[in-house]
Amino acid sequence: MYTVSRALWITALASYSLVVFVLDIVTPLGIEVWVLNLPVVIVPVFYRNLRLVVLFSVASSAMMAAGAILSPPGNNPKSWDILNRGMGLATMWLIAVLAINFIRKTTQLDEALSRLRQEIAERGRISQALEQSEERLRLAAEGAGMGTFDANLQTGKVVWSATQMRMFGYAATSDCETSIDLWRSCLHADDRVRVLETREQALQNHSAYSIEYRIQRADNGAVVWLAVFGRFYYNEAGDGVRFLGVAFDVTRRKELEREAIRREVLDIAAREQRQIGQELHDGVGQELTGLGLMAQSLAQRLPEAAAEQSVVRRLIAGLDSVHQQVRELSRGLIPVHVESRGLSAALEDLAARTTEASGIAVTAECPEWVELPDHATATQLFRIAQEAVSNAVRHGRPQHIRLTLLTEPDGLRLRIRDDGVGIPDGPDQCDGLGLRIMHYRAGQIGGLLHIGPSHGGGTVVTCTLPRSK
Repeated sequence: MYTVSRALWITALASYSLVVFVLDIVTPLGIEVWVLNLPVVIVPVFYRNLRLVVLFSVASSAMMAAGAILSPPGNNPKSWDILNRGMGLATMWLIAVLAINFIRKTTQLDEALSRLRQEIAERGRISQALEQSEERLRLAAEGAGMGTFDANLQTGKVVWSATQMRMFGYAATSDCETSIDLWRSCLHADDRVRVLETREQALQNHSAYSIEYRIQRADNGAVVWLAVFGRFYYNEAGDGVRFLGVAFDVTRRKELEREAIRREVLDIAAREQRQIGQELHDGVGQELTGLGLMAQSLAQRLPEAAAEQSVVRRLIAGLDSVHQQVRELSRGLIPVHVESRGLSAALEDLAARTTEASGIAVTAECPEWVELPDHATATQLFRIAQEAVSNAVRHGRPQHIRLTLLTEPDGLRLRIRDDGVGIPDGPDQCDGLGLRIMHYRAGQIGGLLHIGPSHGGGTVVTCTLPRSK
């Protein structure tokens, strides 16, 4: 369509130029002829066609020169006609030159605008790619639980990421700017001095900042562990002006570390107990056995009527009593491996041995046959019962201790109840190592441990193993 239109107006201009030439040679137009040729030069300017401007300018000049020769004479002298035609040619070529410059400038302007549009489009694509990259980075940071911050050390303002704000306990969906006092207010009181000193040292030494510390959430006061890594940026004078960094919530890792330490402590305690129990049984027990045999030999050698005979008998009885106590101690210290089907029998044996050793009435009631998932669960429950009975005997001054193992709708329940002096200030005040170990053992098998006062006096320790466990 564009080619056909172009051909039509070129044909029209050529026809118009020929008509003007014909009029020039058949009529005495004189000075007016060059004016009629100006549209032939001006019209191509609207189409920005440089070649047509030159072509029609040359053609019009040639026809004007031919017209000066072939046209009939008019009323003016011949010299005037030549002079007027020359001025017309000069005017026409001046317009042609201006048109050529105009076309070149507009073409250059179009090219510059085209390049500008291309640059704008390219910048738009780059900006869109950058936004997509930032969005992917933000999603990756949120997925990794990584918070970011950008602190202006001169103004005291900090730009926090939404993840970082949520770590502090504030609701946030996008980056926000606050005063650095918000961060200081969240620092745990026990870590505040250490954190500020480490930050100041990194600033003064131009070194990387790396630290783990606790904060308290603003919404619920929960303690959260953060691992923070950052770097300071300085101006030409060497003064710190900016602090960039990232933070990770490592609370779960800290809990696992503490759990691993507790497990290691329990393992060490179990090994030490086993070693002490074996030494009592193999070393002290054997020595007491030897001393008992020597005392019996001495008694056999002494006459029945000798005064030393009663002393030797008391010595033999004392050695037997001490030997019995050593056996009980060693038996209690050496870890018990309880079969999954034998927890009831193990509790009954514990009750019998405690009654014999302490003189306190201890009974075990297991009305139903109970089978546990594995030996480890049975052993942990037995250890909880052993620790609870030991605490009651040592601290409760009870007359009776009752062990009960029942299967209830919510799961398996082990209960140790005594009628002693009880817990004076409630279970929260009892934070001894034995109680913490019982809580840990219950947690290891997915159970729930509760320690509290018993109705009618005394203490009751309950460990519930959910049915799902």
